[in-house]
Amino acid sequence: MTVRVKTWRYLIAGFALGTGLAAGAFLMWRGVRRGDAPPALSAAEGRRLLDMVMQRIQYSWVDSVPADELYRRAALGLVGELGDPNSQYLDSAQLKRLREATTGTYFGVGMSLDLRDGWLVVTHVRVGTPAERAGLVIGDRLVEINGQPMRNWSPAEARAAIRGAAGSRLAVSIERGNTTARIPLKLEREEIHVSAVTRASVLDSRVGYFLVSTFNDSTARDVERTVDSLVTAGARGLVIDLRGNPGGLLAQGVEVADLFLDKGKRIASTRGRTPGANTEFVDKSAQRWPDHPIVVLVNGNTASAAEVVAGALQDNDRALLLGRQTYGKGSAQAVLQLDDGGALKLTSARWYTPLGRSLERRNDPAPDAAEADTLLPTYRTERGRTMLGGGGIRPDIVSGDSALSPTERAWVRAIGTKVALFREALSDAAEQLVKRRGVRDPLFTVDPAMRDALFAAMRSKGVDVPRTIFDDVHGSVDRVLGQEMARIAFGIPGAQQRAVRTDAVVAHAVALLQGVETADALFKRLPKVAVSAERKPDAPSAAIP
Repeated sequence: MTVRVKTWRYLIAGFALGTGLAAGAFLMWRGVRRGDAPPALSAAEGRRLLDMVMQRIQYSWVDSVPADELYRRAALGLVGELGDPNSQYLDSAQLKRLREATTGTYFGVGMSLDLRDGWLVVTHVRVGTPAERAGLVIGDRLVEINGQPMRNWSPAEARAAIRGAAGSRLAVSIERGNTTARIPLKLEREEIHVSAVTRASVLDSRVGYFLVSTFNDSTARDVERTVDSLVTAGARGLVIDLRGNPGGLLAQGVEVADLFLDKGKRIASTRGRTPGANTEFVDKSAQRWPDHPIVVLVNGNTASAAEVVAGALQDNDRALLLGRQTYGKGSAQAVLQLDDGGALKLTSARWYTPLGRSLERRNDPAPDAAEADTLLPTYRTERGRTMLGGGGIRPDIVSGDSALSPTERAWVRAIGTKVALFREALSDAAEQLVKRRGVRDPLFTVDPAMRDALFAAMRSKGVDVPRTIFDDVHGSVDRVLGQEMARIAFGIPGAQQRAVRTDAVVAHAVALLQGVETADALFKRLPKVAVSAERKPDAPSAAIP
């Protein structure tokens, strides 16, 4: 459903004709009365109240506000007073970014940048893109774009300048290595697609692992291709990593779940105030890989469409969930286009898992978590497993740290506001270590000398962390330093390989799947499993910026 509004004045007038503006007037009146119970207002009374307030502000407030700006602010206030963090007005720039995120497509040259010593440095070049064809490599400094010096540009400013219409040309100058000689390059912008699957590999014990970073309009296709390739490569079990996935398109969450469930199984449902918001999502086709047991990884930043997938697989006894309780975003939003170039992102429905669980988190959680759980509704799967509603999805097995240790908190306090300088020191130290040490394997061990080099680089950048604090978090330091060195030496694939192989939760998932051939066997061995891994995982990296 699309709402079209010619001006902000008409937007407010339109809401005034219905109950929406009456609700807005109610809230204004509530503010005036300071908590007294407001009288009931008719729509006409609500319009008069709004006009009265706006006139008083326009003519009597200490600062001058144009009429059109008053209407704009009234509209923003109306959306804000809904008390819904997921509903908001999007201006044209915000709407463009949302569309790029949900399509996974933008028009540019295919490189990622980060700020180092006041210059933007290339941190990733996508294969087959204009940036790769022009010869850009990781570590190149962008010093000029279309004749403009780029010293002290922010990544956002660079992104705005680099992106543009397909087929348009871009001239950049770079510096490479330790030389200040400038290399001019010409690039032609084109459509760049960002895959939703950002890591994929076959691990020990024939376990196929892949990470889904978002749910854009091609996620289901990306997942299908990835799993097919992993199975072809010999994977007998699957680990689907949804940690940190903020969600995206509900329809794509449904399609991904459809790949792993039998035809006719319920995936999710939505319920809203309008008939069009009430929908039942049922699996439409036979699952592709029925003989492959599945472990899904989740954490507190797994949300929205990612929770749809996790909830569908858990409720249908298709996968075992491992990790930490998910975020608990149990609502769906519609994007309603406005004629001013912006849009309203408005919550239109709440969604439910196959068992009917709402996962919406409470804004006022009870202080006693155990007591709160006893008040939540319970549900049972076909296997007889008990599931709780509300507050996100609880994993079948808890794994991974949910909070920083005291030593990690001390580290975060010591870094303070110098996170960007730390990242620069990390990059500099990693680059020099790769050059000096000749790293040959992404799974190399970070030794004390490497750690010393990072500490020296931090001091040179003005990041004065006491050595005792630095040493106390050496496991986390080793993790991020090793990751950065692997990225510089072997590119994104090498960094991804290292990230997966040194992840304690992934090692737990591999242990669960070791020797398991079916989903039935996976669930039967849950009480007996013990975590083991050939390579001891490094400490969690949560404390490292």
